[in-house]
Amino acid sequence: MQPVSRFVESNGVNHHYLEWGSPENPNLVMFHAVGMCSQIWNNTARDLAQDYHVFSFDLRGHGDTEHPGGGFTFEQIGEDVASVIGTMGLEGSIGVGHSAGGMSMLIADSLAPGIIGKGVLVDTRVGESPMMLLTPQEQEQRIERTLQKRSIWESRETMYAAYRDRRVFKPWNDEVFADYIEGATRILDDGRAELKCHPQVEEHFYQNRTELDTFKVLRGLGGEYILLVGDYEGAQTPQDDAVQHLTRETKGFQLKKLGAGSHFVPMEHPALVLKEIRNYIDQS
Repeated sequence: MQPVSRFVESNGVNHHYLEWGSPENPNLVMFHAVGMCSQIWNNTARDLAQDYHVFSFDLRGHGDTEHPGGGFTFEQIGEDVASVIGTMGLEGSIGVGHSAGGMSMLIADSLAPGIIGKGVLVDTRVGESPMMLLTPQEQEQRIERTLQKRSIWESRETMYAAYRDRRVFKPWNDEVFADYIEGATRILDDGRAELKCHPQVEEHFYQNRTELDTFKVLRGLGGEYILLVGDYEGAQTPQDDAVQHLTRETKGFQLKKLGAGSHFVPMEHPALVLKEIRNYIDQS
């Protein structure tokens, strides 16, 4: 099954999305993490589209969604998600979001309670920024590496070979990694491959996330949520203050440890994440 590529104008941005499955099925919206793209969900969306009408979106500054001028903030992507869902008449949809994609869903739900009916958050940090787990020196190094990221490659094949054995990407599923390379780059007239999400945009999001006070933003949510977390040092637990806060602000909130994977668990263990998504949403 192949998706249809579409665009929708909303909140002053021309948003790109991939549409899968039959309109007669329940609606399901998907959102990716910072630096990623809608295609990162292809493996999961293909399966879910057997039973759901799936929409996988590129966040602003990512993929084929318009790159508006100015800064890029989490408040903006939350507003985008609320606006897109409203524009397309998808209120009450099931939502699936990884990392920033999950936070964009939560912010949208805080702006319009119930706009997400049932949500799966995949390693979305619901408290302070993941950057705060690092020392100040490590934070500086993270930002420096992001800004120094190579934007243009001789070809996608060259980028694939250069990235495949890097520490972050090495555990990724082969199919998901190939979808990332294709979806995250555009081919220039001279045949070279350019990253669609500019390193400066990625850096803006990382910096803004440290300023986001989720205790103020995430209030009065209308949806029901499960938070799936990977197995690594610093992963969220039910005892975390932010998790407790979200438990109070939502109906039937739950956290489930996956027992495997890093923050990038949907790319490393897509079958495991798909299983847990289905375990949660198929009960609807």
